[in-house]
Amino acid sequence: MNTKTLTKIHKFGRMGKIASTVLLLAAIAAAVLIGAATAYVALLSRDAVVVNVTNHAEIRIDGSKVASPWGILGNSFAWSTDQDPTGMLRDGSLRILPPEDQEFETDLSIFNQTYSSAVLHTDGDIITLDAKSSPSEYHFRDFAAVLIALALVIAASAVTLWMLRRMFGVIAVCDSPFCEDLVKKMKAFGVSLLPLALLATVGESLARAFLSAGRESGLCIQWGILLAFLVTMCLVTVFRYGVQLQKESDETL
Repeated sequence: MNTKTLTKIHKFGRMGKIASTVLLLAAIAAAVLIGAATAYVALLSRDAVVVNVTNHAEIRIDGSKVASPWGILGNSFAWSTDQDPTGMLRDGSLRILPPEDQEFETDLSIFNQTYSSAVLHTDGDIITLDAKSSPSEYHFRDFAAVLIALALVIAASAVTLWMLRRMFGVIAVCDSPFCEDLVKKMKAFGVSLLPLALLATVGESLARAFLSAGRESGLCIQWGILLAFLVTMCLVTVFRYGVQLQKESDETL
């Protein structure tokens, strides 16, 4: 490999090492700060900060344009009331309907949200259903679990950055990029992405569940980190093959 190309490779390695070092120090500082915040939140009394969140939905159906509005609503929720059902038969349909302009218990699920009570109102052909969910209660101290997960994610990021720094350190001084030491460092960097992906998935899932206000948040898989892992492993295979070719070339010379 000519001197000019090798100089560029070394320069790239030094710049990468500096950048990864700065990011590593930032990650360590962030982990310390979040650790302190976690300790503060965990020591709070459970009722120090309490937030109640109630979701609201308004469903409006134009009976003149929808063939069977009561069929739609009837298939969407179940309701209960103490009122005499014979007084709730309307329009000769022999369908027992909820009481109008009265709050009644219901079990309505729509758009990943469940509503526990509703008020029905009709104005001509317009049917309006105001639905409310049961209050979701949040204790700020419970946020400590999210902060712990975040601290673990940043700690895993610091480990990954350390591996990346070591890889750039090899690039900065190597005689050829196709060497065993670089392949080992690159593989270590790739493997370190797996626990980072796992912890990031758990952390984001916990955060979304805590902040979802009762909605189903699901699992937030970190596909980007997993893709970076696959790409890195592919590069490891390519560079390992390059090392073999480099050895054969050196032996031939």
